[in-house]
Amino acid sequence: MRLPLAALVLILAASAANAGIIAGRASVIDGDTIQIHGEIIRLIDIEVPESDEYCVQALGDVSWQCGQEAKLALTDLIGASVVTCDTETQDRYGRHLARCDVDGQDLATWMAETGWAVPNQDCQCEIVRAASIRAQEAERGVWVGPFVLPWE
Repeated sequence: MRLPLAALVLILAASAANAGIIAGRASVIDGDTIQIHGEIIRLIDIEVPESDEYCVQALGDVSWQCGQEAKLALTDLIGASVVTCDTETQDRYGRHLARCDVDGQDLATWMAETGWAVPNQDCQCEIVRAASIRAQEAERGVWVGPFVLPWE
């Protein structure tokens, strides 16, 4: 008996939900927030420019929509793949706080590595911190010009 992929994903998501796992096709809300099966999930360990935020390129002081670019980068990474999130808790807005991956790639680490995210100020996330340093040194993503850290 073969189940359609969508049915299989729903069954897996439903059975995993009790274990703190949310899995399925994701819609990207912004560079650090996704939605799966109606559940809003905030990627932990990273801060990303808001969707309507602008950054400035060092060359010529040209402003650009870095928040929108971050959202598009995450959208492109996820595509139509199944995203799996291991939820830890919920924030004051009722969003799940989670570590998520697609095809074995951690989303927060990838966002930091490509320069679209910076590590949260208080996270214990050395892998994300190292990825962000590499992106800054290579001037990828938000690091192409002056960038004010979210908590500054």
